[in-house]
Amino acid sequence: MATVSSPPVSLSIERPALYVVATPIGNLADLSHRAQALLASADLLLVEDTRVTQKLLLHYAITNQLVSLHEHNETRNANAILSRIVEENLGVALLSDAGTPLVADPGYRVVKAARDCGVPVYTLPGPCAAIAALSIAGIPSDRFVFEGFLPSRSTARRTQLAEFIHETRTVIFYEAPHRILSTMEDLCDVMGGERDVSVGRELTKLHETQYQGHLRDVTTEIRNDPNAVRGEIVIVLGGTNLQQTDKEERDALKMVAALRKHLSAREAIKVAVEITGIKRNRLYRLLHSRESDATGVE
Repeated sequence: MATVSSPPVSLSIERPALYVVATPIGNLADLSHRAQALLASADLLLVEDTRVTQKLLLHYAITNQLVSLHEHNETRNANAILSRIVEENLGVALLSDAGTPLVADPGYRVVKAARDCGVPVYTLPGPCAAIAALSIAGIPSDRFVFEGFLPSRSTARRTQLAEFIHETRTVIFYEAPHRILSTMEDLCDVMGGERDVSVGRELTKLHETQYQGHLRDVTTEIRNDPNAVRGEIVIVLGGTNLQQTDKEERDALKMVAALRKHLSAREAIKVAVEITGIKRNRLYRLLHSRESDATGVE
């Protein structure tokens, strides 16, 4: 692997202090000059996976001491790490495997412990997969929600997705490649197939792919692409139009009420789903959560 020499950046490290350093999400050239200098000058680096960080350091010909800090040991080790920073008067850098630490990655407990101890915490900003995906999605970005990873099981995932049916802000999810198709299918079932979505795969890497359009169409595209189940994935889901959603719901509820005069509740719902296109589960939730004299359905 080719190495890149660190540029001559003047960097004065405060001690004791904790530096939260963003690292590339794919393309190693995205590491800032300031971050390169900090990683070379810090007393030690707190890293998620030493093997991953070693590749980055090797690329920039940086040598430094690495201390493993991940989701399984952070709670246990946070206070001990802070004690060492204070007692040994260290300037320490905190990294995740890729992107900005703490954003769906470990680090929160160490940062909080530093704050609680009065140790200064500084940021070296840079790449973040959620923001990178949002910036190229072509979906409103002035107001958004970051939800991180969804539950791995479909039932729990659908329950969580249901919380965003009426969300008007853009919602950003991370997803594992082996679950992307089932997650997209759940999104279609819960949200309906007309919501705008952008799915970014392997952003900034050689095989970067973007799938954009309506949920239904993007789901079909992903289903037909064998490469869709490879790499890191970010889903950017457009918010709902409340006026349109309210009208759809009112129309569906009115239709069920009219059909109930001639059909059973189950049959009325089935027909309303076929005619309006509203999802069955969504219509059931509406019928059971709203008190409406017009429905006549308990």
